[in-house]
Amino acid sequence: MHFESEITVEVDVPFDELMKILDGAGFSLMEEFDLNDIYMIDKRDLNETDALVLLSRCVLIRNMILKDGERKFLTYKYKEYNANREIVKQGNIKCEIADIKSMKSIFEKLHFEELITINDHCLVYSNGKDEFVLQSVNGKHLYIEIEESCRYADKFYRSIEEMKNVISEYGIPIKNNDYFVKKAEVELQERILKGE
Repeated sequence: MHFESEITVEVDVPFDELMKILDGAGFSLMEEFDLNDIYMIDKRDLNETDALVLLSRCVLIRNMILKDGERKFLTYKYKEYNANREIVKQGNIKCEIADIKSMKSIFEKLHFEELITINDHCLVYSNGKDEFVLQSVNGKHLYIEIEESCRYADKFYRSIEEMKNVISEYGIPIKNNDYFVKKAEVELQERILKGE
């Protein structure tokens, strides 16, 4: 399993205002792609009431759409939380697959069903010093993710605190001072509220 630290915050301003902040700090668009995730869960787990526990029992069938093609993966995400439900350790295992529809059918034959889907439009911005992944999730929420390893900036963030300080340094307004937003939990809670 590959482990890596990251933070995820929900932006508390509209996209155009965020762009003014990033433009003013010299950020440029480096990469753009989409992640379409289907969360599959064993039907026997559907009685679980804790959303984080429920999501920990899911496997993701992921379609990554790049400008030069697609890549498809079967992914399991592992997360450990402290008493404040902040992520203290996370990792993932993934393997490339050939066909989304066939993989979903296999899981359905194994008594899994679709729990949620997340369509994530990702924009990677860098100013050579820092790097952010902007994520528009299901067209409703705007997040920034910072990972410890940067692809377009010559930087490796050594701690969660260093990542948090980067958000503060650029004056990016975030919701609820939460640096560990769990996008899938937000989507699942919204689905439950709608009675789906």
